[in-house]
Amino acid sequence: MRISAALVGVLAVLACGVLVMTTMPLHSYRGALPALTPQESALADRLRAHVSTVAQQEHNLRNPAALEAVATYLERQLALMGYAVERQEYTVAGKPVRNLQAILPSRTAPGQRTVVVGAHYDSAHHTPGANDNATGTAAVLELARSLRDMGDASADIMFVLYTNEEPPYFKTPLMGSQVHAKALAAQKTRVIAMLSLETMGYYSDVAGSQKYPWPLSLLYPSEGNFIAFVGATGDLGLVRTVVRSFRSHTSFPSEGIAAPRFIPGVDYSDHAAYIDAGYPALMVTDTAPYRYPHYHSSQDTLDKVDFERLARVVSGVERVVTELARQAP
Repeated sequence: MRISAALVGVLAVLACGVLVMTTMPLHSYRGALPALTPQESALADRLRAHVSTVAQQEHNLRNPAALEAVATYLERQLALMGYAVERQEYTVAGKPVRNLQAILPSRTAPGQRTVVVGAHYDSAHHTPGANDNATGTAAVLELARSLRDMGDASADIMFVLYTNEEPPYFKTPLMGSQVHAKALAAQKTRVIAMLSLETMGYYSDVAGSQKYPWPLSLLYPSEGNFIAFVGATGDLGLVRTVVRSFRSHTSFPSEGIAAPRFIPGVDYSDHAAYIDAGYPALMVTDTAPYRYPHYHSSQDTLDKVDFERLARVVSGVERVVTELARQAP
């Protein structure tokens, strides 16, 4: 009897813990999506153009010329928007690589607080990386474009494009986001939020198209038609803030979770480097291997990306970043 009561108590505590890490403010959008606005249609076209350029072929240190071509394209795009692009250069296996950084400074309190919006621009081996992660890369470019005239932010917005996220550098000190996050920490930069834009362009309304690590399948939809906001347990507050903001402004399905990092996928992106550095961070994602059948394959090509839905998501994330930067404490 005592054993049974103890087991019930443990299960109750676990259930409460799961509810805490998965319960989000407001409600996910349901139903038919509204027609795209003219602005969203134009955004979808620009996102397609970026992804088409970035994902022409495998681009990583196995193909350094292609990686360099992508980096040069990204630099040029940011410069055309009026940004001063800073290179964070380092050497890997005798080859030069670089992160790219552009800052939109606060007009009221420059240098006091920072919101980081980042994505990796390298692809995995044997793939052109259209969804993973040309979609996140394109989203960073378009957020930099849409926010450049923002005049009332209380925090700087730092747009960062990382190299070397993919294996064999994933979760090593040579990962671009690890280099960047450690540099910010060494400079004592006050990062109030970091959003990693990771594999954002694949959606399906088919039941069973979405998978999860157990027991999350009991709590989330079986259709892979939503965008996910994923953080570690310590960043529950940030995840809830971001989900509330997204749902308040955006007619698009969304889910959020702040879970232990031992759950596979929770820290599978560049936000992990910022968590390691002590900064609040989360990932914005279509859940990648839990949904996308072409993940890390040669079939991760332009035709797999739903640019209309991606444009809706990027428009929503723009509003999230705006609120984070305006409401900075």
